[in-house]
Amino acid sequence: MTGYQHHYTTARQELIDWYYKKHDDQTLAGFWFTNCGCIDTMMYHDDELKFVLEAFDEAEQVKIIYDHTKMEHLLKIKWEVNPWWPKQVLHFYYCVLLPIDDVKFVHPYSYATNGARNRANPGEEEE
Repeated sequence: MTGYQHHYTTARQELIDWYYKKHDDQTLAGFWFTNCGCIDTMMYHDDELKFVLEAFDEAEQVKIIYDHTKMEHLLKIKWEVNPWWPKQVLHFYYCVLLPIDDVKFVHPYSYATNGARNRANPGEEEE
């Protein structure tokens, strides 16, 4: 797994670890850390986890930023969730940057009709 899917999955796993580190039910948290690791199984045992994962999906933010020192545009993708439990003082934060100045941009119609061929000539931009 690479690219966006890799970071989405990694951030989601880190969020669940963050959630269970301060969980009120340490037996349940221990099950996650020692035996389980399977989100679907945990959702069967922990009803609140579905709300945590919903908050994660709603927390995704995407924006374009400019790095003045390197003089390039970056796509910034981050997931940020406020503390879940009263004893958590830090919020969850995961962020990645993608340089986009050399990315080939295409219009939606071209993408829909050409699919993977859009990636054939990077650097050539549509007008």
